[in-house]
Amino acid sequence: MKKGWLLKGFIASMIFAQEFSWAQNKTVQRPPQFVLFAFDGSYNNEVWQYSRDFTKQLKQKGVDTRFTYFINPVYLLTPETSFNYQPPGYRLETRKGEVVTVRNRGSAIGWGDDNQDIGIRIDHMNDAYREGHEIGSHAVGHFDGGYKECHIDPATRKCQRDGSGGILWKWNLAWSEADWRSEFEQFYNIVENVFRLNDLRSVKMKSRKWLFSKEDIKGFRAPVLGVSEGLWPNLPKFGISYDTSKVNRETYWPQRNEYGTWNFPLAEIQEPGGARRWISMDYNFCVRDSARVLSEEPQTMALTVFDAKKNQEVKANKNRACLNMVSPAQKAKVKKNMMTLYRSYFEKNYYGNRAPVHIGHHFSQWMSGAYYEVFYEFAKEVCAKPEVKCGTYAELMNFVETKSPAQLEAYKNGAFVKMSRPKSAAIAHHWDLQIDMTADAQAMKFVLTGVDAERTGLKPKATVNGVSVSESLVVQLDDVRKAAQGDKDALVRMAISDRHGKEVATATYKIFAIGSENEAVLAENLEERWVQGHLPEAHADEMDFSKGH
Repeated sequence: MKKGWLLKGFIASMIFAQEFSWAQNKTVQRPPQFVLFAFDGSYNNEVWQYSRDFTKQLKQKGVDTRFTYFINPVYLLTPETSFNYQPPGYRLETRKGEVVTVRNRGSAIGWGDDNQDIGIRIDHMNDAYREGHEIGSHAVGHFDGGYKECHIDPATRKCQRDGSGGILWKWNLAWSEADWRSEFEQFYNIVENVFRLNDLRSVKMKSRKWLFSKEDIKGFRAPVLGVSEGLWPNLPKFGISYDTSKVNRETYWPQRNEYGTWNFPLAEIQEPGGARRWISMDYNFCVRDSARVLSEEPQTMALTVFDAKKNQEVKANKNRACLNMVSPAQKAKVKKNMMTLYRSYFEKNYYGNRAPVHIGHHFSQWMSGAYYEVFYEFAKEVCAKPEVKCGTYAELMNFVETKSPAQLEAYKNGAFVKMSRPKSAAIAHHWDLQIDMTADAQAMKFVLTGVDAERTGLKPKATVNGVSVSESLVVQLDDVRKAAQGDKDALVRMAISDRHGKEVATATYKIFAIGSENEAVLAENLEERWVQGHLPEAHADEMDFSKGH
């Protein structure tokens, strides 16, 4: 009798286990691999045309690919109509408690050229929307609303976040809730009234009204990813359902914040075969790549291009932080590095927990167009793969909103049958290697820590503003002063290469007021900011932003 009951119980438990397993598999069916390609800015009409044509060509081959364009309405105003935008200001507080309001003026990225230029841009936006692309918000004037603290040079009133010179001022509130509200109100006012504000009646154009409405603008990315607490309450008030202004790990699955806004962050990519981290945004790549290029080819700053308006050769690179033009050899290096990192990022997720892949680029063609080309080459490579969906952020939002918290948790944990990983997609080791620095009156001393610090064949190289000064872990300050050649400040970059000559770890430190009684070595490794997304100092000279962003 007992044996019979035991047998029946065993059979019942087996049936229950099978049903439970079937239910589980049904609940956590493998999700598609979302790959989100997005542009920040909207100036260059040639890029509008090329990006739209690119997706049409893919569609003819059966590959459905759509982009998200985060636009700046300053490009819907001309210099003559620019008075229709008044950017929020900043409140600054001195050490003595004095509060001063500094008003931003104009636009950080320029304006539309003229009414004809704006008319073409409006047609591109409408055509892009009609073709299935998405229009999102990148605020209006591309000002940073997320500053927390800086030093002000009394003569220039420019902000130095690194603490070099000047009087200490503090950003009291960064952008307040009222500041962000003003920015959003002006965003929609300019977009909705662009035809009237510019008197476009006489301009030859296809569009006399928008094909999309305010309600169709669901997403936001903050300029330079600069956010403050005043931003978040505003997003739902203006119909913004998702934000892409943050950075998170590669395998992050979206979650909502306390205001109900979806967080769709860019990725912090772990470097395969190295120790560094990279953000999946072309500008952040440019900052790190530019430091390497200038350490290898300091003559890059002397490259020239022909300026047709001036009818003369002019310097191609205005800012060391992000190079516009590099040599063909360096361009090839930059492209190879970005493709390697993007492939590593994609494969980690595609064969793993299928977290969305976020690729953020601009309309600019930095590094002689290297990043611009990789954007399209990578899209062509991955969008045709099985179970890959190269869609808009709105499509991703619609997908996650149909899933229960339990399903999203299962995705996060990879609780589904994963796609088999081929040997060619083996996960490369991310190094455990850090560079630490201490300084005294004579020298900067670097120390390597971490498990991989014991590897054989590691080679250090230090440069000052691109000039080589040492191949050891000690940099004499006298050598820095000589290499700086009269510059007020200097960047000291320590690069560690493996036995094959590949850079695997780098650190950059600033020395200001070189040769003066105020000379000081700043303790902060500037490269830690390069993976935070927030790089206002690198945007300081605009680098032809008005003609590319």
